[in-house]
Amino acid sequence: MNKFFILIILNILFFSKVIAATANCVNCECEFIDNYHYKFAKTYCSQNLSFEKVKTELSYFTILKTSQKCDVFEIIE
Repeated sequence: MNKFFILIILNILFFSKVIAATANCVNCECEFIDNYHYKFAKTYCSQNLSFEKVKTELSYFTILKTSQKCDVFEIIE
């Protein structure tokens, strides 16, 4: 039984994919570091970001510090 719980914990720690990144944004154009969805994107948010932690989804990202949601309208690979 203990082995089962250890395997569950290891699975959560090592095999779950956390989709979080760092963003740099200027003039509605953002560059993402360590991102699963995209490297560069254009967004409707006019806020300038410098190495801000963000959580990304396919069509938007959320700035973790302010909880602001920014829609992405163009993805540049």
